[in-house]
Amino acid sequence: MQKLFYSLLILFVTHFGYTQTGRISGTVMDSKTGETLPGATILIDGTAKVASADFDGKFSLNNVPAGKVTLAVSYISYTTKKIAEVKVIANEVTDINILLEPSSSQDLSEVEVVVTLNKENNTALVLQQKNNASVSDGISAETIKRTPDKNTSDVLKRVSGASIQDNKFAIVRGLNERYNAAYLNGAPLPSSESDRKAFAFDIFPSNMLDNLVITKTARPDMPGEFAGGIIDISTKSIPEKNFFSISVNGGYNTITTGKDQVYYKGGKKDWLGIDDGTRSMPSQIPAIEDFPYIKNDQAAMAKSLPESDWGTYNKKFSPNSSYQISTGYNIKLKERDFIGIIASASYNKTNNFFKATRFSFSDNNDINRKSQLDAVFTDNIYSTQILAGGLLNLTCKINSNNSISSKNLYSINSDDRTIIRIGDGNLTDPNPTMSKTNAYWFTSNKIASTQLIGDHFIPKAKIKVNWVGSYSNVKRDVPNLRRNSYGRLKYISDPNEPNPNDTIYQAIISPSSVGNDYGGFMFWSSLKENIKSFKLDISRAFKFSDNVTVDFKTGGQTQQRSREFNARQFGYTSYGSGFPIAFTDSLLFLPQNQIFTNQNMGLIAPGKGGFKLTEGTRPTDSYTASSTLNAGYLMADVKYKQWFRAVIGARVEAYNQKLIYPDVLYVLNKKVITKDTTVLDVLPSANLIFSLNEKQNIRLSYSQTLNRPEFREIAPFGFYDFTTLFFTNGNDTLKRAKVTNYDLRYELYPGKGQLFSSTLFYKDFINPIEQIARTNANEISYANLPKAKCYGFELEYRIIIGTFYKNDSSTFGKILNNLTLFTNFAYIKSIVDVSKQVSKPADAPNTRSLQGQSPYLFNAGLSYVDNENGFSLSAIVNRVGQRISVVGNYGTQLDIWENGRTVLDLQASKSFFKNKLEIRVTARDILAKTQLQYLYNKKDFNDKDTRLNKSKDDIIRTVQNGSTYAIQITYKF
Repeated sequence: MQKLFYSLLILFVTHFGYTQTGRISGTVMDSKTGETLPGATILIDGTAKVASADFDGKFSLNNVPAGKVTLAVSYISYTTKKIAEVKVIANEVTDINILLEPSSSQDLSEVEVVVTLNKENNTALVLQQKNNASVSDGISAETIKRTPDKNTSDVLKRVSGASIQDNKFAIVRGLNERYNAAYLNGAPLPSSESDRKAFAFDIFPSNMLDNLVITKTARPDMPGEFAGGIIDISTKSIPEKNFFSISVNGGYNTITTGKDQVYYKGGKKDWLGIDDGTRSMPSQIPAIEDFPYIKNDQAAMAKSLPESDWGTYNKKFSPNSSYQISTGYNIKLKERDFIGIIASASYNKTNNFFKATRFSFSDNNDINRKSQLDAVFTDNIYSTQILAGGLLNLTCKINSNNSISSKNLYSINSDDRTIIRIGDGNLTDPNPTMSKTNAYWFTSNKIASTQLIGDHFIPKAKIKVNWVGSYSNVKRDVPNLRRNSYGRLKYISDPNEPNPNDTIYQAIISPSSVGNDYGGFMFWSSLKENIKSFKLDISRAFKFSDNVTVDFKTGGQTQQRSREFNARQFGYTSYGSGFPIAFTDSLLFLPQNQIFTNQNMGLIAPGKGGFKLTEGTRPTDSYTASSTLNAGYLMADVKYKQWFRAVIGARVEAYNQKLIYPDVLYVLNKKVITKDTTVLDVLPSANLIFSLNEKQNIRLSYSQTLNRPEFREIAPFGFYDFTTLFFTNGNDTLKRAKVTNYDLRYELYPGKGQLFSSTLFYKDFINPIEQIARTNANEISYANLPKAKCYGFELEYRIIIGTFYKNDSSTFGKILNNLTLFTNFAYIKSIVDVSKQVSKPADAPNTRSLQGQSPYLFNAGLSYVDNENGFSLSAIVNRVGQRISVVGNYGTQLDIWENGRTVLDLQASKSFFKNKLEIRVTARDILAKTQLQYLYNKKDFNDKDTRLNKSKDDIIRTVQNGSTYAIQITYKF
């Protein structure tokens, strides 16, 4: 392997070192509509070197001698354009996007103009946004490079109207993750979570992205299941030139790096993000139906199991690190692109320490003061996260009218946590209890995604055909989540007959049952999900007159999902109840690393018992689910002159969902419950675009979309989250929600990649699905509410400061031309009808906000990019307003709110040796503000201000954050 690596390295260096030609590539478009012009001719003036634009309007001229050339671009019924002084650099790619003017009988002259536009920069993305039939916002690879973002979730929060919850779930227009859809290269991604309808966007490294676009209004050719936005991640494709690069990154966190780390012994492959079998369920444990119910047999089984280490150890946190190696190659046939290859492998290791303090209260029914503090728990969370991924994209451009691509991605994301909880409970008692609990929690997500994509153009019929076949596989494993608890009294209970054991920590072990309050707990779960889909789009443009053209488009999609989920839970319980075997109480005073050794299992001496293994798995802890979606659509893209465009049509979706799970009494009756539903929906939509001039658009949009229950939300499986203390259960009576959407948007595109947009939106929900608290304290589930509405506005602008300074030739003018200011702001209001909610007091309000919806989102940044000297500097600030984290029930649980937090990031980079070497320095979360969760004091129903009021509201959780500083070195061969 080492010889092969150096051979390839020499090949690349030799190739780049001696080639003295460059490449010119780009796209030819209509200057009025932004439509691409397939078949346009691009000629190097004075030579025989010529190229034709393919069906996407893209062209390339290869092996062009270094120097300056003039391009002549022509197309039937368009004015010929000459572009002079096009600079070609050896071994580099010159990107030019060419805009042709429709010709008239009065205007047949040639126009000479120099156009330089990098295909991957903000200008290209802005053009895509301007000419998109739907309202959309996005971020390009060039912008991503100027941020310290390491994964896709970090990138998402830069997009207008978007934010991130729990560091990985997307919130678009204030609607939580369940109302958004995730796509990779146009193909659907399955849910990555076992306990929510969501996709964890922290799975994909940001350096694999070409761009990320959020489409916010529906079209017939798009999936109908979303209300916030469709998030489409595009990975890098055909390289413009051959390359080979290596990146190394090291990072320091202010409260983590070099500090004490508490850890437990895991497996030898934890550094890869996968368990090597160390945490696997012992083979001695039989299937559920064969697990013994006799105590003696349970004791014997406990003694037969391999001994596991429950102890903790100490070391120092190492710095964060990441590595990436990537390469791309363009194989040509007769000087035209033929096969493109791009491959990338990346590895990120991030160490984190979080100090989270949780407060528990009881209601005192006094609106003028806080509730009574009952307990305080402090969690020291020591975490190591692995994010590794590989990408391989292959494209074969058969000819100018046909291409086939294969895009493949594999990602591993793991989180290995050691949680040390210290708590004081029953603070109102004269003798409070004190507790210590350890939890060892390893989670591994593995996603494999492959797509086969075909793009075809039939010149004689003028028909475009696009198809995408995809397969994705998700595996989420939680192997041997373990939890152990110790407790003691603060004081000796009876001073007259003092018992010193009262104030010594002893293990909290159940005599017979497995529960959340006991130690010796073990949990295994495995989720496997497959998703297969195929989509076909066929379009044909008709020109009815000089003023009217209509592009008819039709197609269909089929999608099949299947999920298999299994969970089992066990606990060490006491073996012996007096006679003939008595439990050995002295075992409870043993430390973590000694208590569950083999010598303490089963019968440890005549008449003395240790621990036995008890199963706490419920029949509903496993389920299988599947769904089939068949959809078809018909739409028309009508253009009238240069100022009006209407994209109208309808989509039909037939959706079948099936859930199979054992009955609660399955052990006795062997009954299996099947939930099988089929729903047919017709989803109309209309997008109207009025072009006031070449730089301004007004958009009007109407659509109907929907939101379906996720497998997990209807499954009866219950899971206890040790960090949040919530027990989550499904609800198999959920119905799909229907959403009616309205948008009004004004857009201004001054040029040079600048933009200004202002959007008003309104959404009406029927049967919205939300996560709510049940009447039992700390238990949450899902429910349909009667109706809800959400409305607001978004503002976004990106401007070059030099636009306001006319003297471009001065040094100060050049500096201002490299300075870009960008901001996006969203104000959102939502109203949920809770008039019929159970346990609601008569004087309580009948409305509240949607779960997860913030009243405002704010992003702002200032970037300086000096391409001539290879230097860039950026500062980015992000803030999300307060939002409901968990909906209360007016009884045992009040609404839990998450307070807003401001995040400030900085980055600087400098290139050397003709851009071959780049050094990037980043600072993330410089302010490191504490994250707060609080109970909104609803005892005073007249108080409409949901912002944190420290004099009334009860802060229930605080999380301390640290700042991260990193340096990255990248070398391109």
